[in-house]
Amino acid sequence: MQQVPINKGSKYSSGALGNHFNKQRAKETRFKVWAFYLILVLFVVSILYALRFAFQQARTDRIIRILCFGDSLTAGSGRATRIPHPYSAKLQERFDNHDKTVLGPSIRPIFRVDNAGIPGERAKEDMLPRLYQTLQRTGAKYSWVIILGGTNDMKKYRENVASFDIQDSKSIFHALVNLHNISHTFGAKTVAVSIPDRECEGSGTCFYLKEMHLKINELLKEFSSRNKEKVILADLASEVFLPRDKRLWGDPVHFNKQGYDKMADVIYNSMKEHV
Repeated sequence: MQQVPINKGSKYSSGALGNHFNKQRAKETRFKVWAFYLILVLFVVSILYALRFAFQQARTDRIIRILCFGDSLTAGSGRATRIPHPYSAKLQERFDNHDKTVLGPSIRPIFRVDNAGIPGERAKEDMLPRLYQTLQRTGAKYSWVIILGGTNDMKKYRENVASFDIQDSKSIFHALVNLHNISHTFGAKTVAVSIPDRECEGSGTCFYLKEMHLKINELLKEFSSRNKEKVILADLASEVFLPRDKRLWGDPVHFNKQGYDKMADVIYNSMKEHV
């Protein structure tokens, strides 16, 4: 460093020189303080972004997808509903407000409820290939598949009593079991929904159909009981039935809006301790 001459009359007197060095040190100190705060801010921002990404990733990993599969009772059809009113909409609402999960109190997953109800389909002929295609082409797998079918399979026993054979109830039941089994192969657990009444059962005018209906629901209960680790029962037929709950029906087979909302409540109550 070049020596600065210190003369009595010079501007570089000892006092002035000291002030000069003090100012330099003050500038350096301020620079270091600003640099420290800048680094601290950048560090905090980076931590916040990292936490945000981790949170989003955790939320993505905890999406619980639920598929509602079946016929017109799943689609929400009926004479009383000009626009379909599927129970899946109410079920989505119930799960959106669902706080307690098996993942723990600190983890609240995102629920996505999809509807795949097609009016007129039969469990024995139509549903299995469609369910397989639905599960196969889905980008992300479903955690749960809610299955309700068999209503259209029993229709002929209302119209043609001579064709009645109680053993046919087992073939309808086995068709429903196949839907559960294919869902399990795709890694989903399933909800077996018991088949609800139709008007003629409440009025006592279709004895044979009622016998078949009761047998299928009995078999579904036994199936659910034997497979508790992957199947739960939503006993809709025991919660909503005719003639007591006639106000929930919109026509001889289908519910009205209140009935479909009640259906969602029954299914939600059966699932809420398992998701």
